[in-house]
Amino acid sequence: MVSEVRVRIAGARFVGGSIVLCMALLGLAMPSAAACQVIDDVSGQMQAVFDGLGVKADAVPLIQSKADAGDPKFQFFLGMMYFSGRFVQKNHVTAMVWAEKAASQGLPIAQEMIGVMYATALDVPNNYVLAREWLTKPGVKQDGQMLNTLGVLYMEGRGVAADGAEAIKYFRKAAELDFPSAECNLGAIYYEGKVVPPDFAEAAKWFQLAANKSNPRAIYDLGVMYRDGQGVPQDYVHAFKLFEQDAKTLHYLPAENNLGALYFLGKGTVQDSVKAYMWFSLAAEAGFEPSRKALEKVGAGMTPAQIADARQQAIEQRKPTVDPSLPQSAPPSNNHP
Repeated sequence: MVSEVRVRIAGARFVGGSIVLCMALLGLAMPSAAACQVIDDVSGQMQAVFDGLGVKADAVPLIQSKADAGDPKFQFFLGMMYFSGRFVQKNHVTAMVWAEKAASQGLPIAQEMIGVMYATALDVPNNYVLAREWLTKPGVKQDGQMLNTLGVLYMEGRGVAADGAEAIKYFRKAAELDFPSAECNLGAIYYEGKVVPPDFAEAAKWFQLAANKSNPRAIYDLGVMYRDGQGVPQDYVHAFKLFEQDAKTLHYLPAENNLGALYFLGKGTVQDSVKAYMWFSLAAEAGFEPSRKALEKVGAGMTPAQIADARQQAIEQRKPTVDPSLPQSAPPSNNHP
């Protein structure tokens, strides 16, 4: 089985998700489980912070003024704006200048986040070296996100010599703090078997722990293991449920793709080409290339009316939903990874 190749970045301090940088697929566009590790996508997480605080564009002059005056909180806030491209042109180099100013003044959140920011600012010179310097700086408390990022740097040999044992050490420390990305990364290590002997049962254990915390990649990886009977009894029904949870709740593209594949094959559910087409189309429209190719195969055996029905169902599936327990004026849920 050809495995996915990916580097992921996932967060806990802010609500955020993961970035898949590279992927290889097999068969009927049904990816295998984890093959490498994750660092956090802080840019999207920062966007959520601005939304949560209700910050508007007209606040930029005040933030800039306070930052220029030396206020570390506003310096870091300005750094986040440049890092995420919110209200200003995205510029990682400028972002890190402001984040450095705030961190150098001892602002705890800046000191904790700057290492992760450097690790994801791929256009900043020596970003991985600077990331490791901040992540290991004496006096800075290491949380799960920081420890997980250090694990990835050692695992991938970024800014430091690759050292699988050291990576596992940091992932385990982060997992002890219940950081789900680290648990998922440990699952990936045991699944791939490059640093340690492959152990699918151990991989499934770590994926389950992260899945229990709604980590979308872990839910997906666990679904793959149940689909293929790796470390757990083969169970298409349970695999279907996991992919469905990941697709409907977290809108995770590989899970949407695999859900379409199971509908098409009638594995774990009743065969349904309309549902298959719907899920493949959702993933394809979001840029998941294997789903685009699968659409051609599925659509070839469908009538125009069935395809129209599938497309309408896709529109309905993507409509925002409102928690019925909330007042009707509450904003729609937007729990995207």
